[in-house]
Amino acid sequence: MKLEDTTSPSCHSGLSTVFTSTSAPHELEIVSRLRLHLLGLYHCQVGAQWDSHGRQESDYLHHVDIVLSGRRQVVFDGDVLDLEPGQAYWLPGNTPLERRCKEKCRVMFLKLRCEWLPGLDPFLDWPSRRPALIEACDLDYWRTWLRPQLEPTANQLLCLQAWLLESISKVIPDLKGLIVQHLKTHATFAEVFTLIEGKLGADLRIEELAQKHGTSLHAFSMSFKRNTGMTPKAYLKRRLNQEALLLLTNTDFKIKEIADKLKFYDEYHFNRFFSQMNGAPPFHYRMFMRGIQL
Repeated sequence: MKLEDTTSPSCHSGLSTVFTSTSAPHELEIVSRLRLHLLGLYHCQVGAQWDSHGRQESDYLHHVDIVLSGRRQVVFDGDVLDLEPGQAYWLPGNTPLERRCKEKCRVMFLKLRCEWLPGLDPFLDWPSRRPALIEACDLDYWRTWLRPQLEPTANQLLCLQAWLLESISKVIPDLKGLIVQHLKTHATFAEVFTLIEGKLGADLRIEELAQKHGTSLHAFSMSFKRNTGMTPKAYLKRRLNQEALLLLTNTDFKIKEIADKLKFYDEYHFNRFFSQMNGAPPFHYRMFMRGIQL
């Protein structure tokens, strides 16, 4: 069927342009390519066991906490942030902080990671990252997610993702500046990152990355750390861990199958790697994230 624009030009009298794809191309590219990978929404009751007893701890996933009841605190760089009922908070990954809790609290939290370049989370290494208040939230809405036998619809998850994007815009005011710096930092190693994503596994060696970059191993390692803030080995371990977390939380693959997919020598070596990165063996982590008590 032939389509025709039947709208009368007179309907648009007094038309003025706010923005178009040609007037804001860079901004539109940023928002269109920024992807959120939501691993899940969780609910739990915590108490003194949530307290880190003065230690600074973190992981490589971002958290959004919605406090249903009780009061806790997190301490970052000497600043104390009170986590109070009826509020939502941004707790970025790769941000060691002290946790304080002296009473029973009910909390819902989302785990997620972000991506602009394939496999690269621009928020993990943002120099200004820190825990932050997002906004007051409607606890009645969040409690609807706790209904027994709830199977979320695509519409509900779309609304949840939209809320997450809005939340990120509130805690990262200069998103364009962050992405531009992210691209500048990683541009020198574009071919290296492409190789990593194509051959990601425990068998990928730094020597192969240096060869792809066209320099000696020492020169490559020094340049990589100078530009990205971490060694090639540390970056590879982080990417492997991110994939392991996704496979553990989003699939029913057996631990041995995940070890094989990530090209570990055997299940034992994968277990040791995962425990070092996350403080718990993969089986226990999976059960915890699925709310199954061992």
